[in-house]
Amino acid sequence: MAKAKRKAPDRSKVDALIRDYRRTADTTLRDRIIGQHLYLVQTAARKFAGLGESHEDLLQEGAMGLVNAVELYDADRGVQFSTYATHLVEGQIRHYLRDRGKLIKQPAWVQELTAKITKATEALTQELNRPPTLAEIAERVDTTADNIRRMLEARERSKVASLDAARGDDDDQNPAIDPEKLRTDDSDAVHLPIEDRIFLRDAMSRLKTLERKVVHHFYYLDLNQTEIARKLGISVNYASYLLRGAVAKLKRAFEQEQAAQREAEEQRREPLGAYSLSLRPAPSDPLTRLATQGHFVERIAQETERASRYPQQFSVLLLEPDDPDLDHDTLPALARLLRTNVRSIDLVARLTGPRFGLLLPHTGREACVLAERIVRTVHTRLQVPDKALTVSTGLAIYPTNGRNADDLISAAEDALSEAHCQGGNCYVRAKSIARGKGEPQAAPG
Repeated sequence: MAKAKRKAPDRSKVDALIRDYRRTADTTLRDRIIGQHLYLVQTAARKFAGLGESHEDLLQEGAMGLVNAVELYDADRGVQFSTYATHLVEGQIRHYLRDRGKLIKQPAWVQELTAKITKATEALTQELNRPPTLAEIAERVDTTADNIRRMLEARERSKVASLDAARGDDDDQNPAIDPEKLRTDDSDAVHLPIEDRIFLRDAMSRLKTLERKVVHHFYYLDLNQTEIARKLGISVNYASYLLRGAVAKLKRAFEQEQAAQREAEEQRREPLGAYSLSLRPAPSDPLTRLATQGHFVERIAQETERASRYPQQFSVLLLEPDDPDLDHDTLPALARLLRTNVRSIDLVARLTGPRFGLLLPHTGREACVLAERIVRTVHTRLQVPDKALTVSTGLAIYPTNGRNADDLISAAEDALSEAHCQGGNCYVRAKSIARGKGEPQAAPG
């Protein structure tokens, strides 16, 4: 008897839960949403089984993608949460497998059939003067179209194709059509993960207008170079030149992205106890066991360099108790509270005196939610003699408030001073330097 397909949770109820979580920052709501959608992680892990990594590691990476989906999902965009979460879960696992850089051992018959598919594709491309269909390749290889499709999908899960595939052996000749760019009657048969689509869109935007048109006509409209030249009113040789140059630029962008991902992964796997949720606290600061101010500034500089290569934001948050005569013994409790209210990739550091610093990678305006939550949580959970503890926070966002560590820290310090001036127990977002206008934004704790 066939196993019944699991029914996804009701969309309206999930959206309502996520909106409640955004409004209240109640972690029990977040955990409830994650629990309802763990089946997406299990499904994705089974999809990538057999590629040399343990099932537990795949589940762990997929769970990270699911957590990110809960934090980043916008119910107002009209996309169902399960669809959005599936993209992020599978993307997280793909990045993990890609960064591992591990060769996937394939059976001999798989390698032989793959070689036949590639050879048949190249031959049919020359004969037909266009990319062949799956059925045409299947007929030449003496198998079924479904087998061809499954083979290509399996190959894509185990490796990242090089953009050099779009070039022939002789750079002076017209580039050969990529064997993996096949015609299909189903326009929805190929789907890119959402993070890959974002990267591709950004990489394409860096090309010149005519280069984008040539790439679009060649790879998206399946036109040959003669047709492209006629459509754009240029020579065939110039169309070939533009296509080779555009592919080379896309390849460089792809290699730079992979290098940045490997760098980020290496940093993520370093001992993070001094500044994350790790259970192994490093003795950087004897009192709070957080990272030091020097390390905090160094990490901001590294994050700035990475963000300058790729269009992404990050935030710097400075926090300070409103009571200048705060008992020294209260600082470790405040440090523990901060660690339990941030993600594992966030950096928490103790700066001078009772001041703390937080570095929030891949976080822009969403940092305001965290800042407000920290102010409220400290006020409700920590007590000093005869009263509740209150703190003020100043928030700066890259690149709106600065493009280097000094400018970001200075902007956050100005915002922190403004929070103190407003009576404390609040956060203030630094004013924008990009437009030269806008006052700090405050929110009561």
